[in-house]
Amino acid sequence: MSPEMTLKPLRPWKEVLRDWVAEVSLKVGRPEAELLERGLSAYDFSPERFVEVRYPFGCTHKINAAFVVVRPLASQAAVFSEHAGYLEFELVEGCAVVEIREDIYWQSQA
Repeated sequence: MSPEMTLKPLRPWKEVLRDWVAEVSLKVGRPEAELLERGLSAYDFSPERFVEVRYPFGCTHKINAAFVVVRPLASQAAVFSEHAGYLEFELVEGCAVVEIREDIYWQSQA
């Protein structure tokens, strides 16, 4: 399977949010009606959180400042990101969808 076949065709952000609003509402803890009216805001995203969609044939999509919702029975995932848009993926057997939070401490020289 080609890696290009795993990313579903891009759609306007309002359509993606509308189709996934139930899952997104649970994820961000806001009512569906509010999300449909106002959309997501910068407060829904963290620069410390990113998503990786890892395919068994070696392809990995990494999306920064993002969160993911998954429909396991439909083999689908939607990644909502602050800067890369809202992306939908078809998941194949052996695929891993990982939401990662990094807490980084940088030691500076005195």
